[in-house]
Amino acid sequence: MRFYKFFTALLFSSTFLGGCFNTPEYPNTPEIEFASIKSEPQLQQHSGAYLDSIIISVRYKDGDGDLGYTQAEKDSLSKLEVVNYNYLLKQFRKSGGKYVEFIPLDPYSGFFQKISPNKPGPIVGRIDYNLNIYHCCYPHRNDTIRFEVQIRDRAGNLSNTVTTDPIRVNWL
Repeated sequence: MRFYKFFTALLFSSTFLGGCFNTPEYPNTPEIEFASIKSEPQLQQHSGAYLDSIIISVRYKDGDGDLGYTQAEKDSLSKLEVVNYNYLLKQFRKSGGKYVEFIPLDPYSGFFQKISPNKPGPIVGRIDYNLNIYHCCYPHRNDTIRFEVQIRDRAGNLSNTVTTDPIRVNWL
């Protein structure tokens, strides 16, 4: 009998408290804020090449949850020869005390996976994006750089732009 009273009270309180939480409302255009940037120099075992492995993290909010692509969507974009990256990066290097845009031979922009495959509606979270800067192909030694980041949802809406903290690369 004691168990049934406890169970009934638990059921009632969870139903009552569950009704108190409202679904957050965010705009359908994604919003991001800078979270962190980390650079780790590495030596690739198979090639012997030095590189900086950089992880850029942003926090996001999106009202309709249409962030990221499935592998099939990325493949179909490749077949159409459409470059419609959903993680957009611009690199800036410090030169003479000012940051000047640096355009690499291969773009650092790319894709991130679909975040909410079966749930339309508001989502929040964090995206960690990894890129590698190979020392042999990067023309500047002991360089201080930073990035501007934007994300694009599947509807084509671009987020606000955030700027990362500066980091040092190619210093080994």
